[in-house]
Amino acid sequence: MTSRTSGGRAAAGFVALGCVGFIASAPVAAQEQGEPTRLEGVTVTDTAIEEGYQAETVTSPKSTAPLVDTPRVVNVITEDVLADTASFSLEDALRTVPGITLGAGEGGTASADIPLIRGVDATGDVFVDGVRDIGSQSRETFAVERVEVFKGPSSAFGGRGAAAGGINMVSKLARKGNVLGVTLTGGTDDFKRITLDANQELSDGASVRLAALWHDADVAGRDAVFSERWGFAPSVTFYPVDSTHVTMGFYHYETDGIPDYGLPLTGSFGTVRRPADTDPDNFYGLLSRDFQKTNVDSGTLQIEHEFGGGWVLSNTARYSDAVNDYIVTNPDDSKGNVANGLVWRGVKSRNSHSQSFANNLNLSGVFETGSILHSVSFGAEYSNSDSSNLAYDVDTGESDCAVEGFGNYNCTTLDDPDPTDPWDGSVTPRDTPSLASAEDFSLYAFDTITIVPQFLLNGGVRWTSFSAEASGSGRGGPYEAENSADFFSWQGAAIFKPSEQTSLYFSYANAKTPPGTTVGEGAENLGGNNALQEPETTENWEVGAKAELLDGGLSLTGAVFQVDRKNVIENDPIAGPIPLANAARIRGFELGASGRAGPVTIFAGYTFLDSELRDESDDDGNVLPQTPKHNFTATASVEVTPQFTVGGGAYHSSKRFADTGNLIWADGYWRFDLNASYQVTDELGVRVNVQNVGDERYIKKIRNPHFAVPAEGRQALISLIYRR
Repeated sequence: MTSRTSGGRAAAGFVALGCVGFIASAPVAAQEQGEPTRLEGVTVTDTAIEEGYQAETVTSPKSTAPLVDTPRVVNVITEDVLADTASFSLEDALRTVPGITLGAGEGGTASADIPLIRGVDATGDVFVDGVRDIGSQSRETFAVERVEVFKGPSSAFGGRGAAAGGINMVSKLARKGNVLGVTLTGGTDDFKRITLDANQELSDGASVRLAALWHDADVAGRDAVFSERWGFAPSVTFYPVDSTHVTMGFYHYETDGIPDYGLPLTGSFGTVRRPADTDPDNFYGLLSRDFQKTNVDSGTLQIEHEFGGGWVLSNTARYSDAVNDYIVTNPDDSKGNVANGLVWRGVKSRNSHSQSFANNLNLSGVFETGSILHSVSFGAEYSNSDSSNLAYDVDTGESDCAVEGFGNYNCTTLDDPDPTDPWDGSVTPRDTPSLASAEDFSLYAFDTITIVPQFLLNGGVRWTSFSAEASGSGRGGPYEAENSADFFSWQGAAIFKPSEQTSLYFSYANAKTPPGTTVGEGAENLGGNNALQEPETTENWEVGAKAELLDGGLSLTGAVFQVDRKNVIENDPIAGPIPLANAARIRGFELGASGRAGPVTIFAGYTFLDSELRDESDDDGNVLPQTPKHNFTATASVEVTPQFTVGGGAYHSSKRFADTGNLIWADGYWRFDLNASYQVTDELGVRVNVQNVGDERYIKKIRNPHFAVPAEGRQALISLIYRR
C-alpha cells in the first residue's frame, strides 16, 4: 500500500431480533448483572409471566407493552456483537442487519453515514439515546452499548420523517456497579486501537463512567486510505432519592483521514454503467489535496422520577455540535475517459457546521377502565437545528482527459493511479455558505389496551408542527426557500396471543416527511424546487408473528409487509394543489432467529424485497434503487469449553441498482468472517478476528452517476481484553 504523507498519525455474541415498536431487549451483560439497562429513556427488566418463563418488559417514554406484545420489527446489535464482529463504526455494525444498504455522498448529500432501510434513506433518522442526531457524521461505536434498527415508516413514534424507520445508538452512561474494561487491538494494515470503559459507583449515591478511544489504521485493501480517530465520553448519574435519577453525559469525537470514493463507473450518462474492471485496491485521490476532518461535541441530560403505581415522568435533553470538513476526489467519467484507460480527478467538497437541540418530556403509566387495562404514554418533543456549509473551489482543469493531459495531475490512468502525485493546484473556500434550519414541536399519545389476555389493541398518534428555511446557491442558481406544515401521523395494531410466549399481529403505521427534514445534511433538503410541497406520506402494512422458546432464550420472528410511498403534493399559489408523481411500492418479508440453545448462540436474518417504481415516467415499473431482492445475515458462536468460543458470520446481498432507470448496478456477493476467543483468566481474555476471510472485493456503496466503493479486503486482528 502507498504510504501516507508526512505529518504523522494522531497520537458471536447475542443479537435480539424482535417485532417491537422501536424497542429492544437488554444486553446479555446487563442481564447477568441482574440490573435494568437504561436506553433512550428505556428501562428493560424481566417480569415473570408464568413459572419458567421470563418476558422482557420495557418501560419507555413511547413504549407501552412487553416486547412479545409490541408489533414491529427491530434488529438489535448488542455490545457483545459489536465486539465479537469487530464492528468499530456504525457502518461496520449495520452489515450484520438484513435489509440495509449503504449510500454514498453526492448531489448535496454529505460524505458520511447514509444508511438505507429497505431502500428508503434514513440519513436524517439516526437517533442517540432516543433523540434525533442531525449532522453529517461517520459514527463510532466505542461509547455505544447497542444499536437498534427499527424498520418501517412510523412518524408517530420517531417524529417527522422516519419514512424508513430509524436507527438508535444507545450510549454508555453511568450506572450502578463497578466495571473496568480495557481492550488493546492490533492487526494487519497497520491497525492499532485502544478503548477504555470504566464505571465506578461512589459512596455518596452517585456513579461515574468514562468511555475513551484512540484508533489509527489503514483501510484494508485500499491504497493510501487511512483513518485516525479519538474520543472520550464521560458521564455521571446522581440518585438524590431512590425514586429519582439524574444523568449528565458529554461526548467528544474527532477524526482525520482520507475520504474514499472508490472506482469510476464506465459508460456515458443514460447508458448501462458498471464499476470499472480494474484493481479494486486502486485509489484515484491525491494525498496532497484530499482530506476529511470531523468533530462532534454533544451533551445529554436525562431525568427520571417514579411516582409509584407504575407512573414514571422522564425528560431527555440533548445538544449537539458537528463539523464535517473535506475535499474528496470523485473519479468521474462524464466525458468517457475510462474507455480510453483514463480517469479525471473531479472533486466534491464540504465544510459544514451543524448545531441541534432536542428535548423529550414523557409521562407513562397504567390504569384500568372496568375490566380493561391501559398502558399509556403521553409526551411532547421539541427540536431546533441549523447548519451552514461552505464548500471549496478547487482547480481540477478539464474533465476531458484528452484535452487536460497529465501535466498538472488532474487526470491519471485507470490501472495505475499514483496518490502521491505532486498536485499543486489552487483550493479556495467559497464566500457564501448554504444555510438551513428547521424547528418542530409535537405532542403524542400511545396506549396498549388489554381487552382480554388473549387480545390486545395497540395505537399511537402524534401531531407535529414543522417549519424549515434554506438559502444558498444551488445548481439552479441562488435560492431562498421556506416550508411549514402541521400534520398528524399515527399507528395501530391488533395483537392475538395464542399463549403467553407467542403473538400474532396486524399493524399499520405511516410517516410524514416534509422538505427540509435533514436540515441541509442529507437527501431531504429544502431548496427552490420543493418549497411548496406538502409532507410526503409513506405507509406500512404489516402482518407478523413471534415466539419466545426455551424459557425465552430463543426468539423466532417473521413479518410480511407492504410499504407505499405516496405522491407528493405541491401547493401552487396560483394553480392550487398539484400532485407530483413520486410513488413507489415495496413488498417483502423478513424472518429472524436469535438467542441461545445449549452451547450455540445464533442470530440469523433474511429479507426479501420486491420493489416497484410507480411514478408514471419512463422508469415506471423499475426496481427501486438500493433494494436488493435477497439479503441474508447470520452470526453464530459455539462455546467449545467454558473458556473457548469459536464463531463467525456470513453475509449475502443480491444485485442492487443505484438509479431509477436500472442502468447502474452492483453485483451480488457473499462475505464470510471468523472469530475465536479464549478466556485466559477471570479478568483477561484474547479474541482473534479475520474479517472478509475470502478477500471478496464486492461493491459496498454505488452512487449514480459517478462511482462505486469496494468493500475492505481481508484483515486479521487480535485483541487483548481486560475486564473486572
